[in-house]
Amino acid sequence: MRRVVLAVLAAVVSMFLLAGTANAVPGNSGVYGTTFVDGGGVLTDDFGDHYSELGNSLCNGCADSRNTDLVVMWQSILVAEGLLPASGIDGSFGPNTAAATVKWQRLYGIDDDGWVGNETWTKADDRLRWLHYNDSYEVYYDGKGNGGVYFLRGDETYQDDGAYLLTVAQQPDLGYNFFHGGDRIQYYQRTVLRG
Repeated sequence: MRRVVLAVLAAVVSMFLLAGTANAVPGNSGVYGTTFVDGGGVLTDDFGDHYSELGNSLCNGCADSRNTDLVVMWQSILVAEGLLPASGIDGSFGPNTAAATVKWQRLYGIDDDGWVGNETWTKADDRLRWLHYNDSYEVYYDGKGNGGVYFLRGDETYQDDGAYLLTVAQQPDLGYNFFHGGDRIQYYQRTVLRG
């Protein structure tokens, strides 16, 4: 059943990408930087690799934890796990995001301090998978329920390296939110908006 759900959602994501967002994605192929999320080679170290580039943790009251794409990305993961409502994706790491982060950390058996630091990003890496559908490759964050988050890394035509683009957050009840507005997940500015 889960494979059928993934295939249907992948088809929806692919249609969305063909409708306009994909035009910016080939420019992300092979593009790396310290101001946005990117990945190369092994998929399951992409988030952890960027902790040192971020310079600090995400938390309620931390620097660069308000109105940023990186917080939107983390909140999407919390939505995929059913720990935060979709309406909670606002780019600001407040008390609700902190409480959901504690629940996520307990779910995965790590220190539950409510901060998204190296250990949390590294554990989130473990949930990343390649999803291949209709000659395109997407990065999928596989939540423990039937929720997930879809990203493009580099060019969606290949299992490629480069900048990340957030496209869809899927709640465990199969509700989903599309994202648009930016072509890369920036660390310190809000370019990814809720659709």
